[in-house]
Amino acid sequence: MRRRRRGARRIAWAVPMLSLLALAGCAEAPSSKSTATAAATAAAVDCGRIAGNGRTFYESSPTYTDPRDDGEDWSSTAPEAQGLDSTKLRRGLAKLGSNASLSSALVIRHDRLVAERYFHGSGAQRSNNVHSASKSVLQALVHIAVAKGDIGSLDDPVADYLPEYFGNATPDKKKITIRHMLTMRSGLDWTEDSTESQVEKTPNWIRAILGRDLVSDPGTTYNYSSGNTHIASAVLQKATRMSTCQFAHQYLFGPMGITAEHWGRDPQGVFSGGYNVYLTPREMAKFGLLYLHDGKWGGRQLVPRGAVRAAQTRTTQVDDVFAYSEGWWLQTISERSMYFAWGFGGQFIYVIPSADIVLVISENTSNNGANEEIDPTEFIRDHLLPGTTGPGSGP
Repeated sequence: MRRRRRGARRIAWAVPMLSLLALAGCAEAPSSKSTATAAATAAAVDCGRIAGNGRTFYESSPTYTDPRDDGEDWSSTAPEAQGLDSTKLRRGLAKLGSNASLSSALVIRHDRLVAERYFHGSGAQRSNNVHSASKSVLQALVHIAVAKGDIGSLDDPVADYLPEYFGNATPDKKKITIRHMLTMRSGLDWTEDSTESQVEKTPNWIRAILGRDLVSDPGTTYNYSSGNTHIASAVLQKATRMSTCQFAHQYLFGPMGITAEHWGRDPQGVFSGGYNVYLTPREMAKFGLLYLHDGKWGGRQLVPRGAVRAAQTRTTQVDDVFAYSEGWWLQTISERSMYFAWGFGGQFIYVIPSADIVLVISENTSNNGANEEIDPTEFIRDHLLPGTTGPGSGP
């Protein structure tokens, strides 16, 4: 994840306010023609074309352009129409925009995109690396595979799916489950932002990750590891007989009209599990809305409700502020519980059920990680939540 703490500088807001036409399926829907076209495009994506070269664990994070103009999915509204204070939003977003690496900030309430701002040359079709925010996407994919019957259970041992890597493993290591990987409790030795450089020098990253020493009993100790989620991606590919990229576009992204512009891949062809996935800010917002609406999109249950519940269920209290669940982070601000996808360098998808809000923030990390990561807490506490009125505004 390469977590970094966060900062600020100054810019004005740029784009007129827009409104999401109930893409989550709770009010008006976009035209069936535009939805079908977007879904067909996403489902037919060429994963081989967008795949990484398999040489580096973390890529240099260039910016891509989404060729699809999704403007027909959007129409205008005012924040006050959705019970928000435009003055508070304007001031808060201007303050966020003082960070020189900020790319976007989007606020959605009652399925309407009431504020959409792009900074420093970014725009609605600019697609950037969402880094570890994609761990939340991976959580959804694994749960979908369980619902389809491709994976028996999250409590299945990883060794059941990747037996070729456990021939000489200890009995305790063979107890590592898929759930342990998603909750960062595998027990495998790993130092985030360090071990990756060792792994990428090996010809087989899966073997290198699973070959790490077991330093605690599986399921007992939290230790954040992108190695864990990469193993989960390998399990997904083995179980579904599809690449993680293909599975995502067929069963999750495709129905939502989302297309990743790039997706990392290791030397064995395993697509990056929880890093090196490129999405636009609006696509990030769609994913947040999917979870806000209990996994439903356009009236269809894309992600099992159990996955959404698991995303909101604490498995580890990491420190005084943050807890971890299954690929998602948990936080309480102004007595409101919320959960969020969090990626290196300032990639956030906040889901705030009690206020019926999704907040997306993204930053440019193409400068080799030299950006200062934003902390959204102040914006949420001082500029977003105090202005909420109407349904969904209670604690």
